[in-house]
Amino acid sequence: MQWSEISSLLIIILLLGWGISLMRQNSALKKENLRLLKKTGEYDNMKKEAQETLKSSTEVKTVKSLREKYGLSLLEAKEIVDSVK
Repeated sequence: MQWSEISSLLIIILLLGWGISLMRQNSALKKENLRLLKKTGEYDNMKKEAQETLKSSTEVKTVKSLREKYGLSLLEAKEIVDSVK
């Protein structure tokens, strides 16, 4: 193996490790965000808003409005809508 191949492999391994580290940090931050939302009562407000929106709109539009207003991911907004159906 030449040095250029070895250095390329090392760079790939380092980038892969960094990517995994970032994914773990992202997951931890999402869990902390959810905990804070529940602690402050904002999570309950989102659920109430989802209930009200579902009365006059579709599930897709409700998910979209939650995502736009609160900056939620698609999965997070969908879970809130599913919890109030």
